[in-house]
Amino acid sequence: MILRPVDAAGDILPVSSSSDLLSGPEAVARLVAYELSLLKGDWWEYPEDGFFVLEFMREERFSEANAGMFASRVTEFIRGVEGVFEVDDVQFQVDGRVFRYSCQL
Repeated sequence: MILRPVDAAGDILPVSSSSDLLSGPEAVARLVAYELSLLKGDWWEYPEDGFFVLEFMREERFSEANAGMFASRVTEFIRGVEGVFEVDDVQFQVDGRVFRYSCQL
C-alpha cells in the first residue's frame, strides 16, 4: 500500500519523489486515521462508507456502562480497514464526556 503524504490539516502534499510517499506501517496507520475521520454519509458517492460514531450516538446514550461495547465496535471497524492484520492492546477510558481509545496495529 502506498499513500500520498498529508499535512496537519489533512491536505495532500506535493510529491517530488517516490521516497516522499507513505508505505508499510505508516501508510496503514494513516489509512486508519482517514477511515476514522470519514463519518458515515460524508462521502456522497459511497454514503454507507465511513465511521459509525454518529449513528451510535443516535441509537444509544453514551455512558461508562456501554463504553466497552463501543470500544469493541471501534476495534471491529479498524480491523476492517485495508492493510490491518491485527488490533492488539486495546485500551479505553471514559472521562466525563470524553472517550479515549488506543490500540496497537
